[in-house]
Amino acid sequence: MRELVEIGVRRARDDQRTTEIVREAEDDGDWKAAGCSSSAQWLAQISSSDYRAAVRVTDTAEALRSLPALDEAMSAGVLSLDQVAAAAEFATADTDAELARVAVGQAPSAIGRVARKLVPPVVADDQALYARRSLSMTWTRGRRELAISGRLPLELGIVFEQAVWDIAKAQREADKRDGVVVDWQQSAADAIVTLARRDRTDSGVVRRSPTALILHLSDDEAPFLEGGGPVSPETAERLACDARRLTIKRKGRDLVHSRVERCATYAQLRALHKRSDHCKYPGCTAARELEAHHIHAHECGGPTVVDNLILLCPRHHKLLHDRHIHTSGTGDAPVFVSEDGRAISTNQPHAPPLELPV
Repeated sequence: MRELVEIGVRRARDDQRTTEIVREAEDDGDWKAAGCSSSAQWLAQISSSDYRAAVRVTDTAEALRSLPALDEAMSAGVLSLDQVAAAAEFATADTDAELARVAVGQAPSAIGRVARKLVPPVVADDQALYARRSLSMTWTRGRRELAISGRLPLELGIVFEQAVWDIAKAQREADKRDGVVVDWQQSAADAIVTLARRDRTDSGVVRRSPTALILHLSDDEAPFLEGGGPVSPETAERLACDARRLTIKRKGRDLVHSRVERCATYAQLRALHKRSDHCKYPGCTAARELEAHHIHAHECGGPTVVDNLILLCPRHHKLLHDRHIHTSGTGDAPVFVSEDGRAISTNQPHAPPLELPV
């Protein structure tokens, strides 16, 4: 046991020294002199390491230039490279010392969540995650096996994860009754196929998602998704736009109060679809996966009545909250105004920056 601890300390010190050498090589231009395209490629070649691992080292080395507390913690063998890399991704000069303290003994994934609470995400961070969403499917073994990989951000990942695990759990229980035992990865694979085979419904059918997406809001810390991590205030506002709310008090016998009047009822959703079968954002004709939005915000006293609700497609619902677009008017004649006060209409659409994911 003691020997393993000593090995870990030595490895951390060696990794810290490696980051120092990488910074020196970067400053001296050694990788350029060696004819390499980057310092990561240079490090991978001279250390016979994996390129991805080399990128992590070079990125961490660069970040540690302005993070002396994390650098010192790794030099002392208190934190490993994995822990420091997780902290350095989000650390700032103001949070460096605190992260170096709380990261001790923590798993890298836990460190990332703590770091994000100390440095709450802004809407641009959330947009960058949405822009990275991807799914690739490649047939292998003579088109006999489909390899799937991808990434889903924030609430999209939670919705998918919950849907897959809910199906997998039910299937595993059925398998056990039949005397069949499979591992969780196989169960998850079977669940994805079951999810894909579920009956499709046309755009006229209104039903709520069976997935419970829980968003925590408080006055003293950034909003975060249960099962996920922190999100920007704009993303939180969008996700809570048509959601049931539970207010939790710290004291008192009645700890939880349900305020379901915020959420559009099934009957209201049917009425909204009858009034308009497509997104009400100027010029948009999207008719699928429409979401209810309060014209006058619920936080400002806007009631959950049909005349104060409109349907928006997920893309424009996200755009509206991310770009602080204001809505007014009525459900039959909503008015959209950009943050700078310009009216948005079919002839004068809002032009989001190119980096905004669509």
